Amino acid sequence: MDLASPTPPAAGPPPGRHRLAKAAAGAAVAIGLGLGLTGVGATATPPKDDSTTTTAPAAGAAPNAATPTAPAPPDGDGPRGFGHGGHGGPGGPGIHGEFTTHGPNGGYETLDSQIGQVTAVSNSSITVKSEDGFEKTYVVDTDSVVNAGRDGIADVKTGETVRILAVANGQTANAKEIEDVTSLGNHRKTWAPQRPAPPAQGGTTG
Repeated sequence: MDLASPTPPAAGPPPGRHRLAKAAAGAAVAIGLGLGLTGVGATATPPKDDSTTTTAPAAGAAPNAATPTAPAPPDGDGPRGFGHGGHGGPGGPGIHGEFTTHGPNGGYETLDSQIGQVTAVSNSSITVKSEDGFEKTYVVDTDSVVNAGRDGIADVKTGETVRILAVANGQTANAKEIEDVTSLGNHRKTWAPQRPAPPAQGGTTG
């Protein structure tokens, strides 16, 4: 009686292939863990708060806010002598005008200023007419300072050009400073030093 031959066991994968399969499985697990950790780290990172970020201004850059302008000093002294006047007075751009300023003893005072030709003059008054036709008479008294020559108001002649600074007092105006522009200009021609002439331009070149 023949006995059936036993079935041989199924052949398994070669030993080398089994080790490669394990290594591949382990690498896949490691890669998966690494990707998972990377995703977790990216998710855990808090977003940047732009509201708390400050940027230093570039060197030399102007600030956005406008710099306040310092207020102008009060006109406390007003015109002081010829060449220091304002508001169209002596040294100013106007030919005649009236303006209010701070008085020397507090309060305010009104000053008249004018430049023009003398149409009448005496020891007690002077009348001046500006180029636009405006004409006004001023009181001359012991408080009037006249800059014309040795004899003061007596050196001021009709037809000469003068600058007047006066204190208005109702319908009258008391001249405080009278500058005879014509007379002073003629006096300066006799003694004022002349500026040296500029050197001649050009010349030969080598």
